[in-house]
Amino acid sequence: MNSKGQEEAPFQLLVAVILMTFVIIVGLNAMKQAEQERCFNNTDSAMDKFVFALEQTTNNKSPSSIVFNPPGCSKNEKFLIKKFDDPRLCSNVCLGSTSSCVILRYSTSEVSKIPDKCINVDYGTEFRYHPKNSECVDLTDDKFEGTDILSGEGLEKGTFQFLYYDNPSIHYPIVCTYVKN
Repeated sequence: MNSKGQEEAPFQLLVAVILMTFVIIVGLNAMKQAEQERCFNNTDSAMDKFVFALEQTTNNKSPSSIVFNPPGCSKNEKFLIKKFDDPRLCSNVCLGSTSSCVILRYSTSEVSKIPDKCINVDYGTEFRYHPKNSECVDLTDDKFEGTDILSGEGLEKGTFQFLYYDNPSIHYPIVCTYVKN
């Protein structure tokens, strides 16, 4: 055997090991990014379904129910429903010239590609949740509790029930909101 070939063999092996390590690291990183993208897509879809159910009740005056169980892609994530009086924000998110809007926002301490969701309901819509102090019915027998969907705590995971309260003397929508964990 040639002595020069024997001298180069360890060096070639070292280069091969370094290249293989690099390929494995790049592959694992790509798999992690693909999994995170899939998670964000599932979260985005869950938010769309929640918005649709809330719009159905508010705009069509019909009850709706939605299982809201996003996969949990990030640490410290929250799902917040907020009312905004910001023409620039509302026009961008709700795609129209509107000065006020209701938005479902995904909030996390990490970078997120999930956009705000416009909830196409009347800005004056009241979301009520306490059966003793409002027109909302008590659903505790069905294991549903009133929930404040506008609270800064964010939406909890669970099955949501939305009921429209119809009162001809009131000129804005009232939606009763419930959750079952």
